[in-house]
Amino acid sequence: MIRRRGGALTVVVVLAALAWSERARAAFDSSGHPLRVVLFSVTSDDPLAGRIDAELKALGFEVSRAAIAPELDIEALVGRALSAGARAAVVADGHRTDVWIAEEGSARVALRQELEVDETSGLQSVLALRTVEFLRISMGLGASPVAPLSPPPPAVVMESHLLRRADSGRWLAVDVSSGVLASVGRLGPLVIAGASLRAGLGGLFGVELCAYAPLAGAELSDGADQIRTSVWMAGAGLLLAPRGERRLALEAALGTMVFVVRSTGSTSPETIGDTDQGLGVALYGHGAARLRLASHWSLRVDLMGGGALRRPVVVFPNGDTAKWGTAFAAGLGGAEMRF
Repeated sequence: MIRRRGGALTVVVVLAALAWSERARAAFDSSGHPLRVVLFSVTSDDPLAGRIDAELKALGFEVSRAAIAPELDIEALVGRALSAGARAAVVADGHRTDVWIAEEGSARVALRQELEVDETSGLQSVLALRTVEFLRISMGLGASPVAPLSPPPPAVVMESHLLRRADSGRWLAVDVSSGVLASVGRLGPLVIAGASLRAGLGGLFGVELCAYAPLAGAELSDGADQIRTSVWMAGAGLLLAPRGERRLALEAALGTMVFVVRSTGSTSPETIGDTDQGLGVALYGHGAARLRLASHWSLRVDLMGGGALRRPVVVFPNGDTAKWGTAFAAGLGGAEMRF
């Protein structure tokens, strides 16, 4: 009985020693210093980054978390992290990771690799394990000997889509929306629908093109007169907006807009079905809030207002007018897709 207990105790001690040895190999380099990994993520609550963080800490790595600011260069951030003593850096973006590994004792990048799964596959947990395993083996921490790291051929390096967007600062977005348009003139509130095209020029600046059409016209009636009026708008402006990686972002724009007021109706038996239209020009500004639901899709709410430099006025033979007011405002909501 004593021999059996002694043998069991020996097995437990050996297994514990092996487990501690494997953990120590993951936690320290050949010089006995703890291995540090910097983990960058677009948002602080990114599930993929959280899973990678937990897996790395379970292996004994020292993990430092950092958020990616849209106005900063990610490649420069990674370089600074490696120069400060980190052995590796990982950029996590929902369904994609970009791994940077430095040579031991140097800030020079020895290996860079992108790992990705389909956004709707639900395999983000598998991606986290693959990323951690790739890090562990590439650093020579696997159970079997691993060849020393060497710079891979240029054709093997896969550039991250996230880093390409961050480096260039260029992006393209299309949105559709609908809402209510009102002015201080005689015309009442109108229901409109529109579409916008926005493009980032670099940094926080961009341009936008927008157009809006009426979903219903306003009825102007006075006795026997029946006049139906609609408003069409198109504009262009300068945009101030962050890139699309933030979960919640604000935008602002300032530009010029052209209005076309179109009226059709009857003001007398001789003018049944007559159509007339007026042209106006205005300055506009808008602010928007955008909530990112996925890497390319967002919900947005826009508030727009402005003042007419030239008011469109339609005058009928009986003296009635369809006027667009000097000031106008609109509230719209819709969806946006970014490339």
